[in-house]
Amino acid sequence: MGECSKCGECCKWLQFEIPGLGNDRNKQEYFKAHGCKREGDKLLVPMRCPHLTEENLCDIHDHKPFLCSSWKGSTKGFWKPKCCTL
Repeated sequence: MGECSKCGECCKWLQFEIPGLGNDRNKQEYFKAHGCKREGDKLLVPMRCPHLTEENLCDIHDHKPFLCSSWKGSTKGFWKPKCCTL
């Protein structure tokens, strides 16, 4: 495992798995029109964390929620961007 590159992308998107999304053109178009991205059956919803600073740092790092502090690149609900080395 590497070190955080501080790109902030994991704190700007929520990830949902929607079985069959890759085969449903209507759903794909709907979500795209609403600013979402798709990776196979994964839907990425834009949702920037209010604690993410302009420098892509967490302004509550020492007191962040368990869900965030337990993230190791694979926690359900969090997107792991391709640039991430964790």
